[in-house]
Amino acid sequence: MPEPRLLFVHPHPDDESIACGGTMARYRDEGAQVHVVTCTGGEAGDNLSGIDLSGRDFAQVRRDEVQAAAIILGLTSHRFLGYRDSGMAGTPANEHPDAFVRAVLDEAACRLAATIRELRPDVVVSDDEKGTYGHPDHVRAHEVTRRAVALAADVAAAVPGDPWDVPRHLVITYSRERLFRMHLSLLEAGLASPFGDDAVAGPDDMAFGSSEERVAFRVDVQPWLDVKQEAMAAHASQIAADSFFLNTPPDQARLGFGTEEFELVSGQPAPVQPSDDILAGLR
Repeated sequence: MPEPRLLFVHPHPDDESIACGGTMARYRDEGAQVHVVTCTGGEAGDNLSGIDLSGRDFAQVRRDEVQAAAIILGLTSHRFLGYRDSGMAGTPANEHPDAFVRAVLDEAACRLAATIRELRPDVVVSDDEKGTYGHPDHVRAHEVTRRAVALAADVAAAVPGDPWDVPRHLVITYSRERLFRMHLSLLEAGLASPFGDDAVAGPDDMAFGSSEERVAFRVDVQPWLDVKQEAMAAHASQIAADSFFLNTPPDQARLGFGTEEFELVSGQPAPVQPSDDILAGLR
């Protein structure tokens, strides 16, 4: 049997490690090819950690960070789609002519479709239609990926390469129930929760996430949690050494980061849902 092939599409450097780093490391160790496309260079981000840039171009810093994370995660390949970070909604970066949000949908989707035809992935993973927390580049990454999957399969599309019908397209999600359990666990341990104080009364009060019923794949990545956190730490301009991502106590880290969840957008469902294997039924 040929090696399974996975393609992850993310808007900015660091999104790959935060959202799917454990899944990437797990399937790398299981012998799959793991490819990542980053849609933008992260140019409009801030130096959130205040690291010494020593006159370095910030865009190059972000590129160097994602390349370091790619090595840690053991990616088969990493490439950029070629657009500029659009910044947060309502900021001047939205108006830059190269901003991802300003890209013509089919133009961006054709670029990604060409990569899909080249790599012929068994599973494509991207953001959901809400962009998780609403960032315009995350929303655009969903739109572009969904269109690219369709174009890659279309024999009449003007896309280089032979058509490829992606067997399974997934989107990243976070079940509100799991996030609420993490929130309670942090409060019970006397720690600050990123979701606010104990006024959050139940799962439906979480700021983002989906219902349990929509989770088609729930991947246990606890054995790869240290790799995921090492990859996150490689993005030093975005994730400081004292950050929540890297310093959450083990019990809470397992709840928050030890599972990665996905919804099915198109293609073949798993024989049993939710499944712990995004390749279930495809191997």
